Amino acid sequence: MRRLTAGVTFSPISLFLSAELSMTDTSDRNFDDLATRFSRTIYATPRGQLRLMALQQDFQDLAVPLNASQVLDIGGGQGQFSLWLARQGGNISLCDISREMLTLAEDQFAAAELPLSTELAPLQSVSEAFPGEFDIVVNHAVLEWLEKPMEALPLLTAKVRPGGYLSLMFYNLHGHQWRQLMNGRTHAPASANPRLRKEGNAPQHPLDPDEIEQSLRDLGFELLRWRGIRCIHDHMHQKIRDRIGQDAVNRADLEAGLQEPYRRLGRYVHFLLRKSR
Repeated sequence: MRRLTAGVTFSPISLFLSAELSMTDTSDRNFDDLATRFSRTIYATPRGQLRLMALQQDFQDLAVPLNASQVLDIGGGQGQFSLWLARQGGNISLCDISREMLTLAEDQFAAAELPLSTELAPLQSVSEAFPGEFDIVVNHAVLEWLEKPMEALPLLTAKVRPGGYLSLMFYNLHGHQWRQLMNGRTHAPASANPRLRKEGNAPQHPLDPDEIEQSLRDLGFELLRWRGIRCIHDHMHQKIRDRIGQDAVNRADLEAGLQEPYRRLGRYVHFLLRKSR
């Protein structure tokens, strides 16, 4: 169901939920049951704020044109990063399979008096939800929750106009394995913690950034920036973070996240790419 906030009227329903669900793998994760918890335990925490800082820095450093740009946020959840893009002049369209997440995004944009077009739709039916191509396509922390993440890449890239940008953030296989080893899971570092996966907090499929990069190159994209996110923060003991202060941790993380080999240990990887054809 498409909704336009900030005083714009509703448009008719373009996709029924039953049809949408039939087009997505039933094993793909829906966060209706975790929307409020995510607000409290991720987005409002230092690690969530660090993630936003890293994404913003990448867009600013590379001077991605935002004013009057048409932005599609696929699996945009509560819309934290899209809200920042909107404040820079972007026109935001956002889809998600969680009605609870979309409601939180709509509330945020309405409070900021910024327009937002939303659609209750899975990634697999994004072309039906939002036809056409966009200047910027955003897909953050979605792929790792899909049962078939690599199959989603052509769907994402098809929504980017030639010369446009793709901002892709995903859960990093290398950072995941390193964290598991540091936690004593030497017997199965590539797997998710069974308890966390059962509770819905552990991404299902950590991804290899080299494999993602090659697939995107094959799809006609130029990689402009590769950043590791939380490559310092998540591997530093809380007592040390408390002693040196969050600002110092953030500075170190933002710097190391652009350097080899440290960026490969980030819990997340952010790719900023341009479509060359």
